[in-house]
Amino acid sequence: MAQAGEALGVARAVAVWPDYPSDCRQSERGGLVAGDRLDVAVLKLDRALARQNARTLRCAEWYDLQRRLDR
Repeated sequence: MAQAGEALGVARAVAVWPDYPSDCRQSERGGLVAGDRLDVAVLKLDRALARQNARTLRCAEWYDLQRRLDR
């Protein structure tokens, strides 16, 4: 039993996760420029926030999957 536990510990120690998705390291910018009307600025910022929120969810799902596979 102790050998099995040790073997499991060694196997987990050498288990390597895949590289973190490069998309998860990106951030968004609103793309505002001087002179943008307020309604246009709000739309640009809302789209940037939606893209970042979607990225955060994708990266969290990736992480959760890796955790499940690691067990």
